[in-house]
Amino acid sequence: MAIMVKVKEVEAPNPIPEGLYKASVIDIEEGNGNYGDYLRLRFEIIDGDHKGTSRTLVASKKITVSKNGKTSKLYGIVKALTKIEPVADGEFDIESLKGKTCQILVKNGPEKNGITYQEITDVMPL
Repeated sequence: MAIMVKVKEVEAPNPIPEGLYKASVIDIEEGNGNYGDYLRLRFEIIDGDHKGTSRTLVASKKITVSKNGKTSKLYGIVKALTKIEPVADGEFDIESLKGKTCQILVKNGPEKNGITYQEITDVMPL
């Protein structure tokens, strides 16, 4: 039996200048990829010339901290958005991050087929 998939044309997001932007978490999606479960957080810039522009950040769906202080990407995001350090053996409701404000650092990533892909390289508290 054939599996049909609709082909859609989408526009690549317009690049914005690299830099620090005040933003808010507007959506969180779960997914599963080659490296396991992940979360895709969508941030929307809420101030300045690029207000309303959104960018996404993907992080493994795990909050970890080791005895030597090494933490997971999601640990840093949660800490920046809540200003609280997650503790070992605790639980955290990721949905509670929606609406939280922060600063995001947007950097130019690789260019493919003439399109510059931008990445959120850091999430910091306001």
